This record gives sequence, C-alpha cells and structure tokens, in this order.
Amino acid sequence: MTNAPTLEGSAFSRFMASGWGRLVRVGIGLTIILAGLFAIGGGAGLAVAAFGLLPIATGVFNLCPIAPAWGGHFLGTNYCPSRKAK
Repeated sequence: MTNAPTLEGSAFSRFMASGWGRLVRVGIGLTIILAGLFAIGGGAGLAVAAFGLLPIATGVFNLCPIAPAWGGHFLGTNYCPSRKAK
C-alpha cells in the first residue's frame, strides 16, 4: 500500500474525506450523543452516547474505517493532493 495522495475511490469516499464530510461526521456523532443522553437515557443511553464518539473521532482524525470495504483508503489524507499521509 502506498501513502501517495490519490483522487481514486468513490465519490462518497472523496466527500467524506473533504472538510464538509468530516464536519458531517462530527455532526452525526454529536446527534448520536445527544440522542443517547436525552432521548434514551439510562445505561443504554450512555452506551449509545459512547458509540457517538466513533464518528467524531473519525471526522477529527480524517479516518474512514469502512472505506476499505469498497476499495477506498482508510486514511482520508490519501484523497487530498495538497496533503501527505503520515
């Protein structure tokens, strides 16, 4: 596997690696956390809220754990020609 930036991958993968896609993931994570804490409540709500941290982390660190399932890159920086993967 190479760390060279590439524009390959699906349109969905490229969108999720963009700034807007990362913001969407953080928003989804916050929504899941709020739903868990206020709509569900109790132990199940805390579990749901804890799960909400996953999309926030993937958005903040620009990772996509499910992209390799359809041939995409785990690292979102591989879709950004102006950035290099570490």
